[in-house]
Amino acid sequence: MSDVVDYTEVPYLQEILNYLPIDPADEEDVINYIQNITNLIAVNYKYGQYQFAYFGLHLLYMTYIYCTAWKIGQIEPKRYKDAIVFARPYNGRERDLKIEDADSIFAYSLIPEKDIARLFKIIELDRSQISAVSDLVDTRNEMAHASGKFEILTEDGFDAKANSVLTSMSCIHRCMDKPIRKWFSEVLLSFCQGEYDGYDNPKDVISEQMIQSFKLSVNELLVCNEMSVSGLITAHRGYQAKLKDFKKAVSDHCQEMGYI
Repeated sequence: MSDVVDYTEVPYLQEILNYLPIDPADEEDVINYIQNITNLIAVNYKYGQYQFAYFGLHLLYMTYIYCTAWKIGQIEPKRYKDAIVFARPYNGRERDLKIEDADSIFAYSLIPEKDIARLFKIIELDRSQISAVSDLVDTRNEMAHASGKFEILTEDGFDAKANSVLTSMSCIHRCMDKPIRKWFSEVLLSFCQGEYDGYDNPKDVISEQMIQSFKLSVNELLVCNEMSVSGLITAHRGYQAKLKDFKKAVSDHCQEMGYI
């Protein structure tokens, strides 16, 4: 299907995909899920079914919300565990809720969507943007009802809705900048200290530990690429060569993949 429909023709879709995992290692096959939704969006957009295309876009948005919640749990585990005391699953799913040590991003699908955004207080997302997440959920819910009419009938209407999704993701990503840099600093030091058993080549750490295990997106990898290691070198002179080599490997990977 992807050979028939060019998803790059869909406004804002590529920008939205850049916030989603590149190649995550996950039992649920997240990347295939994302690709199938992307095809669904492209097909519906091509044939003027803009509201259905938007429903697919919102699925990608919620996948990003779940990924971000999971990453916050990995980077700030103590604050995360304090924050999830609010979590109340949908009725009848209490026994299935396992987000304290979530092994899948889709564990968050058991929680009412608007509640998940409360976790973003940890990354200092402001109230207006937390409310924006709730507003996008409400908008999707209202359109999903069998009301006998469609709300998104034109390309301009789709553009406006898609732009709202992209704006929300961009705001959340900006607040994740500092946590991602903190996490990447820890990855760098762990590599220099030999804590990645069996990993001697930075390329393998980038591929397996950063992109697959941590589910980095293109935009998050670019944050790592933009981060200076001068402060780490000053604090750890003995690691200077390894830090520079790792940073170069990140830059080389970004260039090879066409991200920069």
